Amino acid sequence: MSTNQDDKDILKRLKALEEENKRLRAAQNNEGAKLIVTEGDYKGYPILTFEGSVRRFTLGLTKLKALKEAWPKVEDFLRRHSNGEEDDDIRI
Repeated sequence: MSTNQDDKDILKRLKALEEENKRLRAAQNNEGAKLIVTEGDYKGYPILTFEGSVRRFTLGLTKLKALKEAWPKVEDFLRRHSNGEEDDDIRI
């Protein structure tokens, strides 16, 4: 009986992964796709959720504060490794 449930769980996860892959491929083909940032909460803690042309991820206050502190190094890294691509619309 648990094997049947395991099979259902695997199929559900496979379907979710296929949908995510389809969304990511569509976003990759659409060069004008923008990053969508929404504010929310997780277990009562404030978070930002990033989705759109990238795989969905969330950041809380601690990680966002660390990024803010390290932002000059992040910008330097992006300059060195961007291969001449312009990302002027990405600012904090």
